[in-house]
Amino acid sequence: MFIIIHNVYIIDQKTGICLLHRKYGTIEFNQDLVSGFLTALKDFSVEFSKGSGELKVIDMQIFYLMLVFKEGVLVTAAADKNDDAKITHKTLNDLIDLFSDRFGNVLEKWSGDIRIFKDFDKIVDELLKSGKVAEIPISIPILKIYKKDFKKSKSRIEKKGMVLSQEDLRQVNDQRPDWTLKRLPKQVITQGFLNKKQYEIVHLADGFHTVSDIAEEVGIPESRIQVIIDNLDSLGLLEFIQIR
Repeated sequence: MFIIIHNVYIIDQKTGICLLHRKYGTIEFNQDLVSGFLTALKDFSVEFSKGSGELKVIDMQIFYLMLVFKEGVLVTAAADKNDDAKITHKTLNDLIDLFSDRFGNVLEKWSGDIRIFKDFDKIVDELLKSGKVAEIPISIPILKIYKKDFKKSKSRIEKKGMVLSQEDLRQVNDQRPDWTLKRLPKQVITQGFLNKKQYEIVHLADGFHTVSDIAEEVGIPESRIQVIIDNLDSLGLLEFIQIR
């Protein structure tokens, strides 16, 4: 299953101490280092958001850090880039509100014992749906000439008790099955629907490449690839599958 939110941290404003941490994905952090780093960023966040709960997003190349500061508490989530930021923002705000309602008075006279926050982890898990609260299915184009063989391949995987995930698809980019050697009729070129270069490009719509993957592989802007994909879709030569 594809995890959207990998880690969530609830950090005290005054001390910079991480009060609670929940891990759902594969990205690893040193908790104390993260707390110090994010507390330093907190001042930047407050300067612009006035502590109103506004979302701040920091691009960490392979994932995003999403920060919300409110009620003297900083909450941040390490999230994959294809999550729904609006859902994440609302959920982090709700998380702060629930935490403040329960521990607001406690934090004013807090002695430094983080064990008192441990039971709140169940609420975090429920609210964030164990990291899947902002999960969005990934839409992947596939030519109809490939779909029958693709479904057979997927069926064989599922019979073994496994599930085809986005991570599986990422790992097969340079190991494409033999059936992806099939080609569309050349009439799409002679009739002017595609040029020769586009004709070769569209065969990457094999159920293993997202539109952005195709764009990256051929070195063409994603917007131009999307136009080609939309053209094929309108011709009825292509469909979309959803991977979580």
